[in-house]
Amino acid sequence: MMDYQLENLILHYVTEEDLTEVARTWPADHHPLSDTEAREAIAYMRRNYERNAKGRICHLCLAVCGKEHPGTIMGWCGLDGTRNRLEPEIFILLDEAYRNKGYGTQCIRELLRIAAEEYALSSVHGGCAKENIASARAMEKGGMAQYGTEENGDPLFRFCVKQ
Repeated sequence: MMDYQLENLILHYVTEEDLTEVARTWPADHHPLSDTEAREAIAYMRRNYERNAKGRICHLCLAVCGKEHPGTIMGWCGLDGTRNRLEPEIFILLDEAYRNKGYGTQCIRELLRIAAEEYALSSVHGGCAKENIASARAMEKGGMAQYGTEENGDPLFRFCVKQ
């Protein structure tokens, strides 16, 4: 598995070598994990990498790193097929210091490319809180279109591969 090189980001498949950074940054609410918990998180991600296949995503979670500091995890992104393996949900969780810099849009564009080209998926689903205007804007700039809203007003997005 090769990492994905973007304009100024790297979307990185985590390994045991990333133990310290995974412990520091996972999960997104940032209560640091013990080494044992971080090893379990890495093992979970690695198992899911192997379960993903053409036409379906179980769960693809990639560390977001900057090209200038490739060993530092800035956040997480990926495709979650828990609800629907044929139309996974896109997710991006960036640390606060890295938000509003265009990184989310870069991640979305690459994840949509990965879904279409590497996994032959025809669509990807997304959503965010209605207050999260930056996330909604990143989804639109990344190539997704809003198609509706949840009952509470949260926007729903979808990307469909043009046949």
